[in-house]
Amino acid sequence: MAKKWTRPAVFWSILKRRTPPMARPRSAGRGADRTSCIPPERDAMDNKPASPALSTGPTALYDQAPCGLVSVDSELRVVHLNRTLIQWLGLDGAGFEQGRPTSSTDFLSLVGLTDAHSRALLGSHLALLARGGPGASLELDIQGPEGRVFRAEFGVQPVLDGQGRLLCASAVVTDATERSRAEHEVAALKRELEQRVARRTNQLVAANRDIDVFSHSVSHDLRAPLRHISSFVALAQERIGPHGDSQLLQYQASIAKSSKRMGLMIEGLLEYARMGRVQLARQQVPLSPLVQGVVRHLQAEHPSRSIEWSIDDDLPQVRGDAILLAELLRNLLQNAVNFTRTRPKARIEVGQWTDSTGERVVFVRDNGVGFDLEHAPNLFALFQRQHHSMDYEGIGTGLALAQRIVERHGGRIWCEAASSDGCTFAISLPAQVIDPESEFGRLPA
Repeated sequence: MAKKWTRPAVFWSILKRRTPPMARPRSAGRGADRTSCIPPERDAMDNKPASPALSTGPTALYDQAPCGLVSVDSELRVVHLNRTLIQWLGLDGAGFEQGRPTSSTDFLSLVGLTDAHSRALLGSHLALLARGGPGASLELDIQGPEGRVFRAEFGVQPVLDGQGRLLCASAVVTDATERSRAEHEVAALKRELEQRVARRTNQLVAANRDIDVFSHSVSHDLRAPLRHISSFVALAQERIGPHGDSQLLQYQASIAKSSKRMGLMIEGLLEYARMGRVQLARQQVPLSPLVQGVVRHLQAEHPSRSIEWSIDDDLPQVRGDAILLAELLRNLLQNAVNFTRTRPKARIEVGQWTDSTGERVVFVRDNGVGFDLEHAPNLFALFQRQHHSMDYEGIGTGLALAQRIVERHGGRIWCEAASSDGCTFAISLPAQVIDPESEFGRLPA
């Protein structure tokens, strides 16, 4: 005699395949044409109660699953619900006995949908399913017990016969409330971010337009009267001659000097404005040869100066605009040259160190006059000078331009140390350029 065997319950086999519980039609050999979905505690072969061990495991797993499970017949009448879905829908003691309806219950009327659109959507899908349509996934708002509304995701899977007609269907219902809320929050944050970016873009466009107006005004409206002042001072000096009133000549020299200084300040303003708008031509830039080239130019400009230069030959490569980076180094080194002028033996060093995060920092160190660290917050402000203009050259734009260039490259610049024996400026530039003023500008904090 062949050994009798039984399949595991339907739900158990479905779980192993990680698909919704597939109801199976009753065997046609049992003498009936109608179909129904076999509950999990029934034997799938002969529709007899399965062994106690078998019914205990799958049945408990079915009822205690963290998702709702429901089976319907070919006419979309509810055959079985698990305990989870009964609790979600608030159907305890409402016409169900061990998960089975005590009377004929239509699935659409069973689910407490909150609006007409959801009812129409589920109704049209069920009608399509009844005609042998495919399974689908739907998200609908359901009214639960005590007025609780939750977002439910239905994963519906039909079982069809050989002619493509619906025999029965099963659905997995999951509570998607938290996920839906999170998605709405993400969408809201995305919209807010896009609005902020749009506002910042408009602000940046307006700022650039103002800079255009400012640059035009400075270039034409301010330079013209300044040229007139310089011209008339020169004419007056020629008329008076070298042997004229000494005090008057002194006044004229002071006017000429101030006029020249104002011209330099105008040039500095234009350069500062231009530095914020120029497009970065990004490329890999080795800093050592760039520094050496700047040093050669400074040596040619100051042939009488005795300066000991110490340049690290292994400075890092950075990705950025070579012309702007050369301007950055020139401003820092020119600053060091200016403030070591009173030293009998000036020393300027360009080197590097690695900080605690592993980032390579390039520094420019000199043995010049230094400055008071209490004034460090204003050190990089435009036209701010730490020493009297009569003592040292410049108009106070070099460090401001240096900071602007570093910021355009997404880096940092700061004063590491300062004393009467000199100071050290440090710069940190990223390997990849992230231009905070390109396209959208900085986002507000």
